[in-house]
Amino acid sequence: MRKYRFSMGSVLRVRRITEEQSRAAYLAAQADAEKASAELGARLQAIGAASPQIGMRTVDEFQGERDQLDRHHLAVLAARSAEANALEIATTSYEEWMDAARDVKALERLDDRQHTEWTLEATRAAQLATDEIATTRFRVDK
Repeated sequence: MRKYRFSMGSVLRVRRITEEQSRAAYLAAQADAEKASAELGARLQAIGAASPQIGMRTVDEFQGERDQLDRHHLAVLAARSAEANALEIATTSYEEWMDAARDVKALERLDDRQHTEWTLEATRAAQLATDEIATTRFRVDK
């Protein structure tokens, strides 16, 4: 009997490659999200450390401190936005990876089913051949 060959083997190979690419994209997006979260944490620490001085100051010192706090505030807002975008990209890439994994799993189940059917057919064919040989010899021996 012929050797088993999955009829959609090339599709399965392409889907596995796609799944691996999706997984790599998710891992990269997750790393970017962690980096953005760390950047936000650093910005929040910087704004906490940038407290205004107590006591008498000149107008220029006061305005300089105020400008510095405004810049810290804008940097925190930008870091929060970057973190939100990175988390959104990570979520999207995770969903794409799960979709690709589902596609691969479906084709693997189909392959398993077809391989089981092929094994059953091969076993039946072998049994029929064995029965034929036994029947032929039995007739010849009589």
